[in-house]
Amino acid sequence: MNASDILDAIARKHRDCALIREVLVTDQDADRFASADAWVAAGRPGKMPRFEPTARRIDGLLFNGGQIRTAIEVKISRADYQRENDAKRRPWIAVTNRFVYATPAGLLRPDEIPDGCGLWEVDDAGRVTIARRARINRDPDPIPHQVLVALAYRLHRKAAA
Repeated sequence: MNASDILDAIARKHRDCALIREVLVTDQDADRFASADAWVAAGRPGKMPRFEPTARRIDGLLFNGGQIRTAIEVKISRADYQRENDAKRRPWIAVTNRFVYATPAGLLRPDEIPDGCGLWEVDDAGRVTIARRARINRDPDPIPHQVLVALAYRLHRKAAA
């Protein structure tokens, strides 16, 4: 089972929702914190460094008609999951109502999932089950303008094809 199979299963289960694959968001804070820490640690030599934002990709962004936004991060191996960290999740947790990991059934235990995140499992038959519910963020930040522009370009290219 690959990431596409997992997203296909989620799209079938949530066919009344819009699932957009591979979406980037700019994490304005990622490099700012790292660079500022280095600048302070170095005794603040010269001017404050410029901060280049970091792009963070999510495998799926699910919108439902009830205005719920779900960030979906697909993991197909334990090694892939073990590379996860808070910095990768942070910008998506901020702009969505919930953040979930989607995996083949049995890959991860629910107690391994970070606090607040959910776990959706996909079995070999393509059924999606909720192994751990995500905490709902009732007041997410607005979707950043650069994400909306990227989605608009994607729709425009698809319509033109």
